[in-house]
Amino acid sequence: MNTNAYTHQRGYTLLELLTALTVLLILTTLALPSFSNIVRRTQSDTQVYALVNAAQLARSSAVMRQQSVVFCASADQRTCGNDWTEGAMVFADPNDNRTVDNDEPVLAVLPPPPEGSTLVMKAALNKQYLRYMDNGMLENTAGSFIYCPAHATEREARNVIFNRTGRMRLGYDRNRDGIPENAEGQPVRCPL
Repeated sequence: MNTNAYTHQRGYTLLELLTALTVLLILTTLALPSFSNIVRRTQSDTQVYALVNAAQLARSSAVMRQQSVVFCASADQRTCGNDWTEGAMVFADPNDNRTVDNDEPVLAVLPPPPEGSTLVMKAALNKQYLRYMDNGMLENTAGSFIYCPAHATEREARNVIFNRTGRMRLGYDRNRDGIPENAEGQPVRCPL
């Protein structure tokens, strides 16, 4: 019987496997918080871009249809509400009643943002809707939307600023502290 056949086997010892597993766990533990921040930032960007796209749809639809189009918070997709965390809709509203009537098409529906996050519209006179007129301008006001994901810091917050012409822009971090500023130049705060 040849006993040398077993002495040349290759493999890892239990100690080597446990050492490799320990190193992997340490690296995973260090990377996990960074990954969570990336997920929250991506979630914020996705929510804000959906909001901007809906507003751009409302504006272009108002011009194309030559009638008022409303973008508002709505839980039931029939009437405008005040809570943007319940969802939103864009619809043609030629009679200006902020209610979807039988002959008024709903052009887009935005689902609610993820649970625990906040989405707030801040505008003059506390208006909670945007009405685009047939020339693409806003009828009512200028202001902003502020989005904060659940368990986020100000660094993951996003701010969308809209003006009377109906155009939107993202709030910038002009002082480079990692926190976007609102239209007045003040840092956005979470939770709202």
